[in-house]
Amino acid sequence: MRIELVPSTVGEQAAKQFCIAALVNDSLAIDAGTIGMLWPFERQLQIQHVFLTHSHVDHIASLPLFLDSIYQPGPTCPAVYACPATVKCLREDVFNDRLWPDFIRLSAEESPFLKLQTLTSETTVHLPNMTVTPVALNHVVPTMGFVVQEENCAVGFVSDTNRTDRIWEVLAQVNNLKAVFLECSFPDSHRWLADKSGHLCPELFAEYVRQLPASVKVITTHLKPCFFNQITDDLNRLQLPNVEIGVPGQCYEF
Repeated sequence: MRIELVPSTVGEQAAKQFCIAALVNDSLAIDAGTIGMLWPFERQLQIQHVFLTHSHVDHIASLPLFLDSIYQPGPTCPAVYACPATVKCLREDVFNDRLWPDFIRLSAEESPFLKLQTLTSETTVHLPNMTVTPVALNHVVPTMGFVVQEENCAVGFVSDTNRTDRIWEVLAQVNNLKAVFLECSFPDSHRWLADKSGHLCPELFAEYVRQLPASVKVITTHLKPCFFNQITDDLNRLQLPNVEIGVPGQCYEF
C-alpha cells in the first residue's frame, strides 16, 4: 500500500500542512483539503474515491475545485463517501448554489459530477482490491476514522479526535496492521484547547500509541502550524518507538 500526505503549500514544499488530504495507491483520497490543487493534473484524474472524515473546512476545502476541474460529460465520476452529518453539510452548506454550484442536484439531472455515498460506522465499503471501514471518532462534529485494508496490509487513519476508544478496539482486531496515521494538533501546554476543540496533544497521543504493537509505525499528522515546533519537541521528549512526524509529499509504502 502506497500513501502520500498531499502537500498544502505553494512554491517550496514545507513540513507543515494547512489543509489535510492523503492519497492511497493514487486512486483513493482520505479527505479533500488539498486534492483539488494536486499537480500534475493527471494525478487528480486518477482519484476515483474520496472518503471524508468530517465537514471541517481544512478537510473538504478543495473538494468543489477537484470535482469541477476533473468533470467530463458522461457516466463516470468520483464517488464521495461521508457520514450523514457531513453529507448534510455538503448538501446545505457547500453545494447550495451560493457557496458553489449544486453539483449534487446537477448530478441527478445530467452527467454526474459525483456519486455521494453515506457511510455507517463499522460498515465496510468494498472497493476493487481494497476495503475501507469507517469508525466513529470523538470530535466537535461527527467524524470518522478509517481502516484501509488490502490482502496483506492494513493502515489506520485516525483523524480529528479527542479521547476515543472504539477505533483502537477495532484496530486491535485488524490483521497485518502496518501503520496508523494519527493526529496530534496541540502541544501539551494547550491541552485545554485540545480538549475543547476535540483534538489530541502529545500526552494523549502517547496513551494510544502505547496500545499498539511495537511493529506498527505511527505517522503524526494534523500538527497546527503555529504550534509545530512545540508539538514536535513534546513528542521527542516522550521517546515513543516507531513514531515519526508526517512529511507532506513523502511516499510511505507498507
